[in-house]
Amino acid sequence: MSQTSKIAGPIFVICILAAVAGFVWFQFVYMPEINKEIEIPEEFLNPSETTIIDIALGSIDQDQVDNFVPNAISVTLGENNRVTWINIDSVIHTVTAEVGKEFEKAAGNANYIDPDGGEFTFLFVEAGEYTYFCAPHPWMRGAVTVVEPAE
Repeated sequence: MSQTSKIAGPIFVICILAAVAGFVWFQFVYMPEINKEIEIPEEFLNPSETTIIDIALGSIDQDQVDNFVPNAISVTLGENNRVTWINIDSVIHTVTAEVGKEFEKAAGNANYIDPDGGEFTFLFVEAGEYTYFCAPHPWMRGAVTVVEPAE
């Protein structure tokens, strides 16, 4: 009997055990953490105000200073954390997330906003800094800072 056939069986068993261990870890450790429900206070889901960001007319021009107006805002959870971007320009623009958990999931693949009044609305429910840009016009950039309400 060759040396190879003597070690092939134990190696096969070790590979099977490693695969089972990997599956168990994925199924019972990794997936529950990824799919964990986040508890969001009701007041965060129904803010009293909506914050408006206009996409200015002529934003396609790289030399134009004001594209997202205002381009940096601060909102407070439960007060004005619903943000609506309104495209008043005559060309399509996007709000594409650079960073920011749920915002990245919703806006990460570029939300095309129709010209002449098209809108995109997002409800921020977690404090943090969220940056975004327009995919076809990457010089257009903005940021939303979300803060916890004062106690």
